[in-house]
Amino acid sequence: MPCNAATIKQAISVSTEDTVEKVIDVLREHQIDAVPVLDKNGKLEGVFSTRILLKNLLPVSVTTGDDILMDIKIGAAPGVAKRLKKVKPLKVSELMLRKMHIVAPSAPLWEGVNLLVHHGSPILVVEPETGKFIGMMTEQSVIDELERVQDKPEN
Repeated sequence: MPCNAATIKQAISVSTEDTVEKVIDVLREHQIDAVPVLDKNGKLEGVFSTRILLKNLLPVSVTTGDDILMDIKIGAAPGVAKRLKKVKPLKVSELMLRKMHIVAPSAPLWEGVNLLVHHGSPILVVEPETGKFIGMMTEQSVIDELERVQDKPEN
C-alpha cells in the first residue's frame, strides 16, 4: 500500500506571499497547527506551524564572532507579545521551515509511518519529479486508512 492511500489531498495550504497574520487566522479558523506553504505554481516551498511561530518569538542567545554561544539571552523585543506584533506583517516565507519531512506518493506506507513516528505530523506528500504538493499524512489519516483496509472483506 502506497503513502498516497493515507494522504489528505484536500489539505489547507497558504502562499509564500501571505502574511504571518493571515496564516495565523487560517490556522485558527481550521483548528490546525501546521500548514504547507506553496508557491504560485503549487510547488512546496516550506511548512509553517504554531511551533515555528513560537520559536521565532523566543529571546535569542548571544554569540561571539567565532560563533561561540554564550549563555546570555537577549530579547528580540521587550516582550514576546511585542515580538508577535512585529512578525505579523512579515511574509510567511520569512519564518517558514524549509527543511521538511517529505515522502513520495508512491512510497510504501511504512516509510510514511516511520517518518510520522520519528518526526511527528504532518508528513508532506510531494511529487518527486516536480516538487508539486500532493497532500499530507497525519497520524490520524494513517490510522483511518489502516482501519479502512482492515475492515475490507477479503476475497
